[in-house]
Amino acid sequence: MSGHIWFVGALLVGLLAVVLLLVQLGWGQWQGQRRIAHSIKTRLSSTSEVTGPGGARVDLGPLERVLVQADIRWSIQRLVMFSVVLLGALAVIALTRGMVVFLVVLFFIVTAIGAWWRMRFQKQRQTIHEELPGVVDAVLRNIDAGRSLEHSLITAFDESSPVFSPLVFRLRNAVEAGREYTRLFEDFADLYKVPAMVLVAIALRTTSRFGSSIRPVLEQVSTSLRTQQAMRREFLAASAETRFTAVTFAVLPPGLAAFMVLVNEEYSDVLLNTSTGHTLLLTAGILQVLGMVVIWRMIQGVGRG
Repeated sequence: MSGHIWFVGALLVGLLAVVLLLVQLGWGQWQGQRRIAHSIKTRLSSTSEVTGPGGARVDLGPLERVLVQADIRWSIQRLVMFSVVLLGALAVIALTRGMVVFLVVLFFIVTAIGAWWRMRFQKQRQTIHEELPGVVDAVLRNIDAGRSLEHSLITAFDESSPVFSPLVFRLRNAVEAGREYTRLFEDFADLYKVPAMVLVAIALRTTSRFGSSIRPVLEQVSTSLRTQQAMRREFLAASAETRFTAVTFAVLPPGLAAFMVLVNEEYSDVLLNTSTGHTLLLTAGILQVLGMVVIWRMIQGVGRG
């Protein structure tokens, strides 16, 4: 019986791999035809139609946006292979161990992937907060050296951390094409949830609209960013205990549950093979998700009262 189940599982995984491969090939051909059509349309369109009234923007798809936010430099092929392996493993678990074990494993996998993505996203935001005042100072130094504002912006962001690469690439293209580029900073601020970048965009737009000197505005922006960074460090230091307690309360219950299931076989049999155990697992999962949501809201609300 077990051999038959393994054979069916392997057959399903193989069929899933073939389907995903065909979908990938079709998607690649469709994307290639779309890029060719867009390139032809762009070449045949006038400059005013290509530029548009809003200027250059950071326009990313949903999947690309998620990958860029966490600095995940995976190709489509690697992402598809990872998805195939993960879905195949989940299918084998569902066929061999049942739906209850499948749901438990799925919950832990989704939680682990979400925590990993959130950790990388927060690391990107922290890098932007720390380097942005220095980038503004570099822009001022380049202006003092006799360079134009656009060239100073490109040079300063290009010499900074790779987290600014999506902004630098589009900023250089916008400057070379003669398009309005201040909205790039607003889109970048929305991408990483960094309000400080909005100050830079407002300073640049104010200067370009009213023709005033950019130096006093950027100096004020640099001072404001450094003040915000100092206050942010003080807030993180003051709320470190609360955040550590929240993370402990969120991680400890599922960790203890996994440890007890792995160590005590009788306990795991009751949970996985009886209706009472299924009810307990479902209740515990719902309470754990609700608890994580409440703790997350508590972390966001620290210092706002």
